Amino acid sequence: MPISINKAQTTENRHYYQLPNGTDTWITSFIGMNSVERRAKNVGPREPVGFPPPLEPIAYLVEQGSNMTNPGHYHQADQFQVFLSQGGKFGVKPIDMLTVHYATAFSPYAPIQAAEEKVVYLTLRNGWDPGARWMPQFKEELKASKLPHRSGVGKKPAVFGETGGIAELTTLDQQEIIPSSEDGMASTLYQCPAGTQITGPEPSSGAGQYWLVVKGECDFGGRKLEHYGLSFVAPSEQAVVIRATDQPVAILMMQFAKRLSA
Repeated sequence: MPISINKAQTTENRHYYQLPNGTDTWITSFIGMNSVERRAKNVGPREPVGFPPPLEPIAYLVEQGSNMTNPGHYHQADQFQVFLSQGGKFGVKPIDMLTVHYATAFSPYAPIQAAEEKVVYLTLRNGWDPGARWMPQFKEELKASKLPHRSGVGKKPAVFGETGGIAELTTLDQQEIIPSSEDGMASTLYQCPAGTQITGPEPSSGAGQYWLVVKGECDFGGRKLEHYGLSFVAPSEQAVVIRATDQPVAILMMQFAKRLSA
């Protein structure tokens, strides 16, 4: 069964964390227990996990303080990030709309720079990660990895009812945000008219799927998901059925690539 949560259920899981460079962040757990929540609840560190880590969804919201920077780094877990706010930069690119970033394990990515307003983004992983490896401090460890570097960015187009979007949604609209690849990596935006349903891609084609409601609400495999509601579907599960309620829904699917060995 998919693991699902609505944003309203996460309010008690918000914890402050200061990055090593002094940047202020607030981390809100959605799915699983991340390292910041473990520290805040005095759970203690986890046993070391090798690569590739066992399948384990870890999802959380990051609020990064205004005019502060999250320096360039990499992780040992594959991840998607979904920028929900506007303003600031990802590397040299402005964050001007909902943006999807993916980075496979041991793929460094650019600094995240907040402007006058804080930057807000979801971090979505399918396995445990012990923490960021900051660059250039961990450059030598990165060289030892035999995995290819792989990262990229896609931007969500305007959805129904937004300026530049579909004025009246009457048929299913499906758009690739990150083009699908042979190993299963993909991100697709589905816009469903009221009262209609779709069946998602087979989870076995990748290494886990996250689904994020970006507008409206829906019935997701028997569970109501509201705006910014999130669900994880494991590769062993059946393709999920999403039903729009009495209003249209826009929902974003992000699927991880099948895993490689280090």
